[in-house]
Amino acid sequence: MQTCSASKYWVIFKIGWQQELEYRFNFFLGRLRNIIVMLLLYFVWLTLTSVSGRFAGYTRSELITYVFGINVLRSVVFGAQTKLVASEINEGAFSKYLTMPVSHFMRTFSVELAQRSLYGATSLLEVLIFSYLLRVELVFPRNLMILTLSITSVALASLLYFLMSYAMSLVAFWSREAMGPRFLFDWFVEFASGAYFPLDILSPALFEALGFLPFASIIFLPMQIYLGRIGPSGALQAILLQVGWVILLSPAVLSVWKRGLRKYTGEGM
Repeated sequence: MQTCSASKYWVIFKIGWQQELEYRFNFFLGRLRNIIVMLLLYFVWLTLTSVSGRFAGYTRSELITYVFGINVLRSVVFGAQTKLVASEINEGAFSKYLTMPVSHFMRTFSVELAQRSLYGATSLLEVLIFSYLLRVELVFPRNLMILTLSITSVALASLLYFLMSYAMSLVAFWSREAMGPRFLFDWFVEFASGAYFPLDILSPALFEALGFLPFASIIFLPMQIYLGRIGPSGALQAILLQVGWVILLSPAVLSVWKRGLRKYTGEGM
């Protein structure tokens, strides 16, 4: 992969931000979808905790905070830019990036970072508005250390997802049907990461099985740290696990990239 000064990626970041704001209707439709999902999950957990105020070891406040929290995390962690890589490879549009004096990986990350920052800020505003309108009682970190660990974990989760998603799109180097596996990948990641419910409400066997995969480190673990359900030592172990997955996946993605370039023919140009 080519290298370049950081200033070029800052320009790419700003262009990515501007492009997101150009398509305002698509942007608002996407945010409306997230709000609907958030409210549906809110009323589901509100109903399930209506009798005892608890469910599967969680208090109502913790579950509602989880719902509102994943609305922000989904926007910050899950990006759409890497999904375009597969179609660019299949259509031959990928060739133009090979002539640019920038790393394709870093260019894609810069554009996705712009998208995530915009969506993250919007989702946080949504949470503030609806938590006020619905008069919900949210759980906040007990101290600054927990908040710092939470933010660190979210940053690592964002990088971890990007590596996996980018690698998944590189399958297009070998197959023109890459969008099918990508759809299954996105669906499975959302389920296995805890993007709809806390993973530990599942059966112990299934929860342990998912714990061996990197997906739980994307949503579930950052939210567990934020809610204070694991102590500082457990939070550090979770962060080290995320770092381990990033270290493990980084050379693997580079290897797939290099092998894919040898297969790339520019078909579709």
